[in-house]
Amino acid sequence: THWKQLGQAAEDAVERLLAKSQSAKLWLRGELDYEDMTDDGWFDMGLGKPYTSRQVLQQEKVGTDREVLLADSNADEKLKEMLSKMMTKASELGLNEDVADKRDEQSTQIKRDVVRMMATTISDAMGGPISYDQYNDFGYGTDIQRCKETRKSNVVWIGDIRKGVCRHRAFTFKYACDKILPYLCRLERSKIDRGLHVGHAWNSIKFYGDNDVEGKQRTYTLDLMHSVGEMYENGTEVNPQDEWVPMYQRKDIYAQM
Repeated sequence: THWKQLGQAAEDAVERLLAKSQSAKLWLRGELDYEDMTDDGWFDMGLGKPYTSRQVLQQEKVGTDREVLLADSNADEKLKEMLSKMMTKASELGLNEDVADKRDEQSTQIKRDVVRMMATTISDAMGGPISYDQYNDFGYGTDIQRCKETRKSNVVWIGDIRKGVCRHRAFTFKYACDKILPYLCRLERSKIDRGLHVGHAWNSIKFYGDNDVEGKQRTYTLDLMHSVGEMYENGTEVNPQDEWVPMYQRKDIYAQM
């Protein structure tokens, strides 16, 4: 009974931490769901290291074996500028509180257009689109190291990145989408722990009211890297999965390609 009580106490402590920190939740579970809202100060410390605070991470010696992503528009002027640009464009596309709450076809199309605009904005800020075959030759590592040296820290400010791959773009999209189109974006990280795609991540998107013929919610994997802004259907019992879903998510045979 004593050990059971200790186990329950530890479990309760973890749940309290996760309820307060999306950073901790991403570190532990490797995903943030649609309802998991991020905010300024959110960070991704990556794989394979014990969880620790942002303050401790910022004080660590700069190295190549640690890469922490930080989204904080209060401190990061370039991120703030990017976010402001996306909000202005979203408004120009017709997005407002009324449209955000509606589920009709016209409102859903506006939200699709906003998602594509955000995807393009983030991609352009991080080096633009590249072909699937050239992904491994993108050469983002040198730029990430430059970002670390700029801040003299392993904590990489999103606004500093000039070349970012799926992990950097998916992290940024989740943060931006939570502010502009809340509850429509999910972030998931691959379980690949070695090779070229360690830390690979992607976003799933959904639009309430966008259901299949049986009334099941449709969701899409968002392309931020290749055909930027494309949304590949994840599939339901009646709708087939798009062939690009496992390719973009680096699942199965695509994990080492």
